[in-house]
Amino acid sequence: MTLSIRAEKQLLEKLRAGKKSAVHQWFKNFAPYLQRVANSQVSSRADAEEIVQETFINCLKQLPLFQGKSRLRTWMVSILKHEIADYYRKRYAKKAIKTIPLANTLLAKPVKNSSETSQLVSQALAKMTGERRELLMMKYVDKKKVKEIASAWSKTVKSIESELYRAREEFRQLYEHLEAAQARV
Repeated sequence: MTLSIRAEKQLLEKLRAGKKSAVHQWFKNFAPYLQRVANSQVSSRADAEEIVQETFINCLKQLPLFQGKSRLRTWMVSILKHEIADYYRKRYAKKAIKTIPLANTLLAKPVKNSSETSQLVSQALAKMTGERRELLMMKYVDKKKVKEIASAWSKTVKSIESELYRAREEFRQLYEHLEAAQARV
């Protein structure tokens, strides 16, 4: 059901005023349409539902910035499309991460001497740029979540995920170079 422009403006006023009944009405009016759009773009129904929930949360956060230059549904669909893009970006990143995890780099061959492996890891980390080394240490030694690192560094989750990818790649290259140098000795 599409709201009239007047009803939409009233709903926006109530939402901005923090009225609980407005949130319920807002969800009731827009969730079914957003769910259909998400279901058409994402194969997993559970993932689509989560994307719709994230869309509503982000819409609430961005509500003060909404200027009303478009219809509310149009604005919400644009946020939904960003959420769907983020979903696929994260999914792709997870696949890429699984193809080059640190453990596979270290354990690709049987470990003959764990102290040598430990030494190679330490040397590779020492040769890395400071920020990327710190990032790997926070993620794999301190067991911090990407979201926690992003918050601590005042960066977005996406930028931290990108940096982690580059840090792992830098580590992998340095480790392989050191391992090859050691094999020549």
